[in-house]
Amino acid sequence: MGESIKLRRQILQLSLRDLAEQIGVSHTTVDKYEKNKLVPDSQSLIKLSKILQIPIASLLRPENQQIQLNQMAFRTRKMLKRDEKQINAETKEWLERFLQVEKLTGRPRVFDMPEGFPKTVASFEEAEEAARDIRTVWDLGTDPIENLTYLLEDKGIKIGIISGITQFDALFTEYAGHRVIVVKENLPRARQRFSLAHELGHCLLEVEGDLDEEKAMHRFAGAFLVPREKVLFELEETRHKFSIKELLILKEKYGLSMGAWLHRAMDLGIITPENYLGIRKFFMKKGWNRKEPGDDIAKGECPAMMEAMVLRAHAEGIISTSKAAELLNQSISTFCSIDGESDIECSAILCT
Repeated sequence: MGESIKLRRQILQLSLRDLAEQIGVSHTTVDKYEKNKLVPDSQSLIKLSKILQIPIASLLRPENQQIQLNQMAFRTRKMLKRDEKQINAETKEWLERFLQVEKLTGRPRVFDMPEGFPKTVASFEEAEEAARDIRTVWDLGTDPIENLTYLLEDKGIKIGIISGITQFDALFTEYAGHRVIVVKENLPRARQRFSLAHELGHCLLEVEGDLDEEKAMHRFAGAFLVPREKVLFELEETRHKFSIKELLILKEKYGLSMGAWLHRAMDLGIITPENYLGIRKFFMKKGWNRKEPGDDIAKGECPAMMEAMVLRAHAEGIISTSKAAELLNQSISTFCSIDGESDIECSAILCT
């Protein structure tokens, strides 16, 4: 129980004193809760559940694991230490539930490193080639990837969504052989897909020499989402000007932002660095470096693997309705809802 209390407290960015004050106990008492030196009484347990926004059953869950994540590779600007702690806590809390689902269903999903990977790269061109190679190994061809989240989940990478941190887009980490990518909630589709592809680069590539690792992952991400052949097909070998509507069409077709399309054009010599910088200045003047046209329309992709496993286990009677809701961090009414209306009889389809 102590680990669950600590994780939820960190997720909500509460200090020991903050939580203690809301419960009506001393901060040393809360510290003992978290270190499993003291068990909360029933009244304190109810208060903890309400304050920490977590079911009592989740606090009491005996399967809670002491998850220690490997070093996280963040795609983000510099952020506060407390924000890093919150991200770490949310990631661990979600991953613990995911691993419990796999344990209950007996269907653990493990990422198999593709043949020829992890690949060492010493130049941006080698990062480009690595993107081409993984597309070949995974038999993706050169066409747009319809749903990148589903693809990575099918390959055994666990994809999670967390909320609440402004200075954060995504991270990659590992735990006990599991490859994990976490992205921020409510990212626009193009930005989310680039973040996923960037973190995939951290999973598949090792940078050597003095090559800038983050820029190498950017190059990999762009090349993975839109291979060289498709960029040349769509833009031709030399350009001087672009239509904004043209870039919007390409953004929708490939799920790559207008800004990233322009960077791909520079990477492949279609426009000069000077041309690129000039267009970037125009984008910054319009505020499109922060929010592009179309971002409000194209919402991000949603992971489906964990929820599908829970729903399957519930339908087969392996877990109860309350347990299923707990694993998905939902209320029972939300879990049982169909098109916004709660109907517990429709939460599973019975086959005879």
